[in-house]
Amino acid sequence: TEAVDLYRTLAEQRPDTYLPDLATSLNNQSVRLGALGQTEQALQAITEAVDLYRTLAEQRPDTYLPDLAMSLNNQSVDLADLGQTEAALKAITEAISIRRQLAALRPVVYQKDLEKSLQVLAWLEGDDD
Repeated sequence: TEAVDLYRTLAEQRPDTYLPDLATSLNNQSVRLGALGQTEQALQAITEAVDLYRTLAEQRPDTYLPDLAMSLNNQSVDLADLGQTEAALKAITEAISIRRQLAALRPVVYQKDLEKSLQVLAWLEGDDD
Protein backbone atom coordinates (compact mmCIF):
# COMPACT_ATOMS: atom_id res chain seq x y z
CA THR A 1 0.00 0.00 0.00
CA GLU A 2 2.85 2.34 0.80
CA ALA A 3 4.50 1.56 -2.55
CA VAL A 4 1.21 2.27 -4.36
CA ASP A 5 0.89 5.59 -2.55
CA LEU A 6 4.48 6.57 -3.33
CA TYR A 7 4.28 5.60 -6.99
CA ARG A 8 0.92 7.34 -7.34
CA THR A 9 2.54 10.58 -6.15
CA LEU A 10 5.55 10.09 -8.40
CA ALA A 11 3.34 9.20 -11.39
CA GLU A 12 1.41 12.42 -10.95
CA GLN A 13 4.70 14.32 -11.25
CA ARG A 14 6.36 12.18 -13.96
CA PRO A 15 3.85 9.81 -15.56
CA ASP A 16 6.16 8.66 -18.37
CA THR A 17 8.63 7.41 -15.79
CA TYR A 18 6.44 6.11 -12.97
CA LEU A 19 3.10 4.90 -14.38
CA PRO A 20 4.56 1.44 -15.10
CA ASP A 21 5.79 1.19 -11.49
CA LEU A 22 2.39 2.26 -10.20
CA ALA A 23 0.70 -0.39 -12.36
CA THR A 24 3.10 -3.07 -11.10
CA SER A 25 2.55 -2.03 -7.50
CA LEU A 26 -1.22 -2.11 -7.95
CA ASN A 27 -0.98 -5.60 -9.45
CA ASN A 28 1.15 -6.75 -6.50
CA GLN A 29 -1.20 -5.10 -4.02
CA SER A 30 -4.14 -6.88 -5.61
CA VAL A 31 -2.47 -10.27 -5.27
CA ARG A 32 -1.68 -9.62 -1.60
CA LEU A 33 -5.18 -8.34 -0.84
CA GLY A 34 -6.68 -11.38 -2.53
CA ALA A 35 -4.51 -13.68 -0.42
CA LEU A 36 -5.88 -11.93 2.66
CA GLY A 37 -9.45 -12.51 1.51
CA GLN A 38 -10.02 -8.83 0.74
CA THR A 39 -11.35 -9.55 -2.72
CA GLU A 40 -13.28 -6.33 -3.30
CA GLN A 41 -10.20 -4.23 -2.53
CA ALA A 42 -8.10 -6.59 -4.65
CA LEU A 43 -10.49 -6.08 -7.56
CA GLN A 44 -10.26 -2.31 -7.21
CA ALA A 45 -6.47 -2.43 -7.30
CA ILE A 46 -6.25 -4.84 -10.25
CA THR A 47 -8.87 -2.92 -12.22
CA GLU A 48 -6.76 0.22 -11.87
CA ALA A 49 -3.67 -1.78 -12.92
CA VAL A 50 -5.53 -3.12 -15.99
CA ASP A 51 -6.56 0.41 -16.97
CA LEU A 52 -2.99 1.68 -16.62
CA TYR A 53 -1.48 -1.27 -18.52
CA ARG A 54 -4.08 -0.85 -21.26
CA THR A 55 -2.98 2.75 -21.74
CA LEU A 56 0.70 1.79 -21.58
CA ALA A 57 0.17 -1.08 -24.05
CA GLU A 58 -1.50 1.28 -26.53
CA GLN A 59 1.65 3.41 -26.44
CA ARG A 60 4.22 0.59 -26.32
CA PRO A 61 2.63 -2.80 -27.06
CA ASP A 62 5.92 -4.71 -27.28
CA THR A 63 6.74 -3.68 -23.73
CA TYR A 64 3.37 -3.71 -21.96
CA LEU A 65 1.07 -6.26 -23.63
CA PRO A 66 2.48 -9.07 -21.44
CA ASP A 67 1.74 -7.01 -18.33
CA LEU A 68 -1.77 -6.22 -19.54
CA ALA A 69 -2.41 -9.93 -20.09
CA MET A 70 -1.08 -10.78 -16.62
CA SER A 71 -3.31 -8.17 -15.00
CA LEU A 72 -6.36 -9.31 -16.96
CA ASN A 73 -5.63 -12.86 -15.82
CA ASN A 74 -5.50 -11.70 -12.19
CA GLN A 75 -8.60 -9.56 -12.63
CA SER A 76 -10.55 -12.55 -13.91
CA VAL A 77 -9.78 -14.49 -10.73
CA ASP A 78 -10.92 -11.62 -8.49
CA LEU A 79 -14.10 -11.20 -10.53
CA ALA A 80 -14.83 -14.91 -10.29
CA ASP A 81 -14.23 -14.87 -6.54
CA LEU A 82 -16.88 -12.17 -6.29
CA GLY A 83 -19.35 -14.21 -8.34
CA GLN A 84 -19.02 -12.05 -11.45
CA THR A 85 -18.45 -14.98 -13.80
CA GLU A 86 -19.45 -13.24 -17.02
CA ALA A 87 -17.03 -10.37 -16.41
CA ALA A 88 -14.36 -12.88 -15.37
CA LEU A 89 -14.80 -14.78 -18.63
CA LYS A 90 -14.50 -11.55 -20.61
CA ALA A 91 -11.24 -10.64 -18.83
CA ILE A 92 -9.67 -14.09 -19.22
CA THR A 93 -10.72 -14.28 -22.86
CA GLU A 94 -8.92 -11.00 -23.53
CA ALA A 95 -5.86 -12.25 -21.62
CA ILE A 96 -5.85 -15.46 -23.70
CA SER A 97 -6.14 -13.51 -26.94
CA ILE A 98 -3.13 -11.38 -26.03
CA ARG A 99 -1.15 -14.37 -24.81
CA ARG A 100 -1.91 -16.36 -27.98
CA GLN A 101 -0.45 -13.49 -30.03
CA LEU A 102 2.61 -13.32 -27.80
CA ALA A 103 3.10 -17.10 -27.81
CA ALA A 104 2.88 -17.18 -31.59
CA LEU A 105 5.75 -14.70 -31.78
CA ARG A 106 7.87 -16.10 -28.94
CA PRO A 107 6.62 -19.50 -27.78
CA VAL A 108 9.55 -20.23 -25.49
CA VAL A 109 8.89 -17.04 -23.55
CA TYR A 110 5.08 -16.92 -23.53
CA GLN A 111 3.67 -20.44 -23.91
CA LYS A 112 3.56 -21.12 -20.15
CA ASP A 113 1.69 -17.86 -19.55
CA LEU A 114 -0.85 -18.87 -22.20
CA GLU A 115 -1.25 -22.25 -20.50
CA LYS A 116 -1.90 -20.54 -17.15
CA SER A 117 -4.64 -18.40 -18.66
CA LEU A 118 -6.19 -21.44 -20.33
CA GLN A 119 -6.24 -23.15 -16.92
CA VAL A 120 -8.09 -20.16 -15.46
CA LEU A 121 -10.58 -20.35 -18.33
CA ALA A 122 -11.13 -24.06 -17.67
CA TRP A 123 -11.64 -23.31 -13.96
CA LEU A 124 -14.16 -20.58 -14.78
CA GLU A 125 -16.04 -22.77 -17.21
CA GLY A 126 -16.10 -25.52 -14.58
CA ASP A 127 -17.71 -23.05 -12.15
CA ASP A 128 -20.57 -22.49 -14.58
CA ASP A 129 -21.75 -26.08 -14.22
